[in-house]
Amino acid sequence: MKDSNKKSDKSSSDSNSPVKNTIPEMPKDKRTKAYKEWIKKYGNQTLESNVIPEMPKDKRTKAYKDWVKQYGDHKVPSEKVEVSSKSNKKETKKAKVKKSSLSNKVDLFQEQINSEDWFKKRKEIEELRSNINTLIKKDESDDGVKTKSIFFQTLKIYSNKKRKYFNDLNSNQKENLIKRQDLIEKIKDLIVVDENPNKLYSKFKLLKEEWHNTGQVPITDRNNIWETYRHHVGKFYDFLHLNRDLRELDFKHNYEEKLKIIERAEQLDKVDDIIKASRDLNDLHRLWKNELGPVSREFSDDLWSRFQAASQKIHLKRQNFQKEISSTQQENYEKKQNVIIRMRELTSSLPKSHSEWQNKIKDFEKLKVEFQSIKNLQRNKNKKSWNDFRLATKEFNSEKNNFYKNQKKELKKSIDIKKSLIEEVKGIIESNKISENSKRIKVIQEEWKKVGYLPRKISNSLWDDFKPLLNKFYDMLKSGAVNMDENEQKIFDKKSKFIDKLKFSKKKFTIDELKEEFIKSIKNFNDLGELNLSSSNILNNNMLRKISSIINSLEIEKNEKDDLLFDLELELSKSNSNEINKKIQTIKRKISDLEVESNQFQNNLEFFSSSSSENPLFKNVSTKINSIEKKIEFWRDKLRKIDKV
Repeated sequence: MKDSNKKSDKSSSDSNSPVKNTIPEMPKDKRTKAYKEWIKKYGNQTLESNVIPEMPKDKRTKAYKDWVKQYGDHKVPSEKVEVSSKSNKKETKKAKVKKSSLSNKVDLFQEQINSEDWFKKRKEIEELRSNINTLIKKDESDDGVKTKSIFFQTLKIYSNKKRKYFNDLNSNQKENLIKRQDLIEKIKDLIVVDENPNKLYSKFKLLKEEWHNTGQVPITDRNNIWETYRHHVGKFYDFLHLNRDLRELDFKHNYEEKLKIIERAEQLDKVDDIIKASRDLNDLHRLWKNELGPVSREFSDDLWSRFQAASQKIHLKRQNFQKEISSTQQENYEKKQNVIIRMRELTSSLPKSHSEWQNKIKDFEKLKVEFQSIKNLQRNKNKKSWNDFRLATKEFNSEKNNFYKNQKKELKKSIDIKKSLIEEVKGIIESNKISENSKRIKVIQEEWKKVGYLPRKISNSLWDDFKPLLNKFYDMLKSGAVNMDENEQKIFDKKSKFIDKLKFSKKKFTIDELKEEFIKSIKNFNDLGELNLSSSNILNNNMLRKISSIINSLEIEKNEKDDLLFDLELELSKSNSNEINKKIQTIKRKISDLEVESNQFQNNLEFFSSSSSENPLFKNVSTKINSIEKKIEFWRDKLRKIDKV
């Protein structure tokens, strides 16, 4: 606690003041020991006109302001540094508000007032309010009337918020004033208490701690309540006759706490975030000034010098940071502008297809992320870059939307072209003009491929209509079924669709169950009707290919697949005697060839003696003969199956 009568500690201005050997201010209370000592030492001396009196410590007092007016040229270097640093901070904090439309300013006005930290933005809000008032006088449009109404409603909200804030603040400060007055009365009461000095000092420490924990009081009472508090604290120490043990205890406590503050200040030099370090340093100065009392005179100067040196390092870093941040902000602004240029380049040559546009959209989204990742710009340049970004985004989206609007028209056109090609193929088939339109069908296929982009779902749907017609055309062309009557054409179409729709469950079946299911399908296929031999062969071959693809997709052994496929092929061909005869002749020819080959190997074995059974060549020939016999038996088995059919 700083003693008003015994000024044991020195301020920064005391330690650095160039004025030496000046007469200190005379104590006001004539009853104190300090007053008597001052009379003994300076009672016969008078202040000369050229001697500068000691500068008051408290900058909030009228005495300090009078001293500055009269002796302002003799400010200490540390004060010059403080004044210059404050002016530099003010210069760097000047906001440059870019002119914008009335509507935009009112929107910004609403946004700032509705923000949680509106009280910290009062200066910006008031400047914006002034600008809006100027614009309102010039704007006579209908939209302006609506905007004015919004502005005045917002202004009313702002006024109410300010009124409530200051009312609450004033009420709180008045409560704090009452608390502090009550604490002063309690300190005054300690002076007349007949009690053990140690217990009395403990009570005093609690009151002093409660004093420092009490918040601000109204500014009109602030200086008066502080001086009153200091006066009664001084009287309390006088009442204790400045008990050396207790005084030293307080000095020791303050010394230890100030050492902790200094160590924390020195650690701030290692903090990378200079803004945070500056804020923390300000908190440490507040603790040093307001919450800790004096220390012994022998330590006072050293502690303050050490604290000041640690503070100076942070101040220098902050000054350098302010210089560097401007160039960093400029670099960030240029980076953002470069991103915007690249955004605009994306629409310098417009894509002509859906896939190209999708690639452009991906590139644009990457640039948006890059733009938003660049932080820390000056406020006015940040506004400009953001406006440029919005314009570039709007231009890109406009071009994209125009493309897809035209794309809808192109899609409709492509759909109509494909539908007309489908109808043309239908017409050719229905008119039974097959052979003379074979070239035209090829042209139609080429035209189909050249039609522009269509969404996958629509494209697949149209293809499902187009493909069966092509298959039917070529089947009719191969089969020579150009002279089918209306009933035959219906049967042909039904069987073709049956083949296209044929599917098979992938659940596990035995071979016999599989065969039974396929035979049912073949029976249903045959029951659809009969056609001429040529057309029937084409459809049977198509059916066999479809069955073969299904069987090959099943997880069964290869020999089982071959047997099953052969049985089903017989089932399809059993009504066609010519086809059956062809198969019989083919199998007999294979059996005959295998028998000739087997006889040849049998003749070769006669050259080996009975003792040469272990000869490798003998073994090889024997193995081949056995393999041929198995093949012969395989085809004979096939032949027996055909005989049963």
